[in-house]
This record gives sequence, C-alpha cells and structure tokens, in this order.
Amino acid sequence: MNGDLAEGVVPELLREIYVGRRSGNLHLVRGEERQSLRFRHGHIVNAHTNVLEERLGEMLVRRGLLSEADLARATEAVVRDGRRLGEVLNEMGLIDASGLEDAVALHVHEMIARVFAWPDGTYAFEEQPEGGPGGELTLKLSTGELILEAVQAVHDPDVVRHALGDMDRVLVLSGDPLLRFQKLTLSPADGFVLSRVDGVTSAREVVQMIPLPADHTERSLLGLLSTGVVEYGGVRRPREASAPAHPAPEPVPAAPVAPATDDKAAERRREILEAWEGLKALNHFEVLGLSRSVGEAEVKEAYFRLAKRFHPDVHHGTSLGDLRDKLEAVFIRLGEAYEVLRDPRKRGDYEARLGRQRPKPAGEAGGGPATPGPPEPPAPESPRDPKEEARVAEEAFRRAAKLLDQAKVLEQEKPGEPEHQRLTYDAIQLLEPIVDTLEGKTRLRAQLLLARGWAKNPKWAKRSEELLLKASRENPQSPETWALLGGIYAQKGLRTRAVTMYRKALELKPDHEEAAQYVAANAPGPEPPEDEGASGLLGRLFKKG
Repeated sequence: MNGDLAEGVVPELLREIYVGRRSGNLHLVRGEERQSLRFRHGHIVNAHTNVLEERLGEMLVRRGLLSEADLARATEAVVRDGRRLGEVLNEMGLIDASGLEDAVALHVHEMIARVFAWPDGTYAFEEQPEGGPGGELTLKLSTGELILEAVQAVHDPDVVRHALGDMDRVLVLSGDPLLRFQKLTLSPADGFVLSRVDGVTSAREVVQMIPLPADHTERSLLGLLSTGVVEYGGVRRPREASAPAHPAPEPVPAAPVAPATDDKAAERRREILEAWEGLKALNHFEVLGLSRSVGEAEVKEAYFRLAKRFHPDVHHGTSLGDLRDKLEAVFIRLGEAYEVLRDPRKRGDYEARLGRQRPKPAGEAGGGPATPGPPEPPAPESPRDPKEEARVAEEAFRRAAKLLDQAKVLEQEKPGEPEHQRLTYDAIQLLEPIVDTLEGKTRLRAQLLLARGWAKNPKWAKRSEELLLKASRENPQSPETWALLGGIYAQKGLRTRAVTMYRKALELKPDHEEAAQYVAANAPGPEPPEDEGASGLLGRLFKKG
C-alpha cells in the first residue's frame, strides 16, 4: 500500500490501518524528512523520525524531562549495544516504565499532528507478521485517541472538508464493537455529533443541526470517522427526503472515568485472567453470562455490555498492557458467542448439540470434549454491581441538573450567547444514557430535565413529547409533566391539546402559573362544571370569562 500524500489522505490512511487491525510499518516521506509509525493489530506501538530535533530523546530534553548530559550517556549505550533508547533510559534509572509510556505516547502524538499538516509527500505501508519485534510498549493513549487528537489539531477547514468527502451520505455507527467501544476521550462537540448519528441523517444535516461553528463540527465528525466509531452508509439519501433525526439506537462510548486505583487494577487483572482461563470450559451462554431461556434482546444487551467491559483498549493506562493478547482472545470469544446466539437457526443447531452433552462435574475446570448425557442446567446470570451502577447514574444526573441550571441563568443574562446551548447539549449527553436506569423521583426528574433539554430545539420536540408521555404514564400525578406537554403543543400551535394538558396540570397544582395563564387566554367555551376539577384558581379564571 503506497501513494502520494495530499489533503485528507493521512486521516484516511490511518483509519484504514487502524480499522483493519493491520500490523506493519507506515513510512511518510516529504523531501528529506522521513517519519515512521509501527503498528501492531492496528495499534501504534512506536515511532521514528530522521529529523534529529524531533526524535524521542531530543523531545524529552526539549520538554525538560531529560538532561542533555543524560541523553548523551544513553545514546552512547544505544549506539554501542544496538538497543532502543527507551530500554536504555529505563535501565539507567533515568525514566521509569510509566514515564516511558507517557513519553512515547507524546512523541507519537506530536508526529501524527505534524504529518497531518503536510500538503504533499509520499507514503508506504509495509505489512509485517503480527508478532513483530518483542519489547514493544503499550501506549497509555489508545491509537483511536491519538488519531482523534491529531484531527482536532488540524485548523485548516479546507483540509477537513476535503477529507470528509461527500457529506450527503448517511452517517451510521460502526457495527464492530472493537471500534464502537474503543477508549476515546470525547470533547462536548464530539459527543454531541456522535449522539446525532442515527443511520438516517446525513453528514451535512448533522453539521447544519448543531448550533456550533461549522468548522468545529466538521472537525469533530472527521475525528469520529477517522477512528472508525462512525462510518458512512453505503446509500446516499437525497436531502429533500430528509427525516427528523432520532436518538442513536445503540450505546455510545462512555465518558472518561477517573484512573483506577491499584486495588481496582488488581481486581480487573484477576477478572481478565479468570475470563481468559475459562474460555475453553464455557459454552456460548455461559460466556455471555446468560441462561438458555433468554431472548434475542437479552443476548444483545449482554454482549454489548461485556464487549465494553473486555474491549482490548481496556489495557491503556491501567498497567494491563501485558494482558492485551488475553483481552483480545476474550473479546473474540464474546463475538463468536454473540454471532451464534443472535441467529435463530445457528442458535437452534447449537442448543441441539448442547442438549446431547453432559454437564461437567462440579469443580472441573477442563474444557475437553463433552460426553453424551442430559442437557446441562442454565448458566447463572453474570454478577453485576447495581449499587455502583446506581451511584454513577446519580452522579451523572446531578451534573446534568447543574449544567441546565447554569444554562438557564446564562440564557436569561446573555440570550444572544451560544454558551447556554453548549451547556444544554452537555447535559443531554449525560442524561440520555442513564435516564432509563434511574428509579423513583430521581427518574422522573431526569425525564423532565431531558425533555426540557430536547424541547430547546424544535427538531427534537417529538422526542421530548414521547418522553413526557412515557413519564405521564409512569407518574400521572406530576403536574410538571403535563405542563411541559402543554408547552410543546402550544409551540406547535395545537391549542386544544395544549389546553387539555395545562388543565391536567392545574387539577394537580391549582396555582401553576404558566398553566393558569395559558388556559385563561386560550380555553374555549363556558366554565367547566365543578365535578371536573374546576376549583380553586382554575375555577376563578374561568369565571373571569
């Protein structure tokens, strides 16, 4: 694979190697300058340049992480023994393993950002066996993050637009969990663009619907395309056939979490090793932690949950680099189980084979051939931590509520400024994944907050309406739910329906000011009878007419 460099070539080139999980060396040449990146299974593991001042050692000196004298001593050993600089620096006690990983990640990031700006040059990718040389580092930044950050560093809008290509193509989320659930640190703009990818809306429409500068949105979109999280659909959809966007049907990459403590890292290590060691001994249902009675929806939910948990990118930044091969083995096994159990025909054949197998004796760990016998009992459900899930959801809810409060204040103080819109979108991103996981009053409050956020954009009014109708069925005694529905119908010009919703709000809260004002100004006909709830403030308002 080789060719000429031009605008938009490098992002697509990196995407092809990364998404294709290819191994080898990518050489980028411009004049006398030569930059090389080493890939293993699509992940960047090393970088090299012939520009002296841009090499790893010089970069460490430039950033004050290494003295010139220490670099000179280490370089002597590199030349004398033919070893890698990082290995020598670590052996000399000048930099520890963690610091070396940080340095290599920074070096790779700088190199990618630099070549993204090249207007010309040539490239060549040399495919190599997946094993490759030993002693390769595991970067604390995933390759997806490096690509995303490099795209964000491109400021020429013409370069971005050229790389995006035909923007009238429909955007879809990747169907490959390796890409869907990769470790990425998304900016608010990235997250909002990602949430609008629904398999229906085109790239151009996504850019138009987001009230941020177009070049910012386009850059975020290019980053998501270059990392493979998002891809173009195969069929172009004419713009005149546009339909309103709907929320993405599948989960999106989670927001970054705090670094794991040593205890948590040790626990994750045990979990990964136990999962890997048990692969041969478990059937497809057991691998996904399911009983045989589950339906297709449960199979899909379990697979995507575990795919995120055991994604190969989990090792980045958590001292689990030596387990990346085992993580990949677990991930592949999860995919195999999912592909069989999601297909009714394959599942039927597989269950028939299981029915002719005898369960292993208790405590048997081996995975040898099954012997004839009765069907084995259903596998136990995969253990979960409901308390931790509830805590995370509650924290996301509190952050979203705070953001919406800030947005409301800014909207009142500076109505022409877009900052309150950004805060609203950030809150939406926090609420969408967790609203259905909450319970009780917190669930209702989250539903109302999310509905208010969606209602800010007329294109999302339908989403807001559907969520509020759902909330009204779950909590019919909530006056605020009915009032918000009334507001949506009033904005649409559906006066009769709006009056009905506002009246329901007043039945539950007679002093609801917004509902009272709207009903007083728009309610047709004579005063309703007392037995229909026209009492208190509502009754007095109708008497005024």
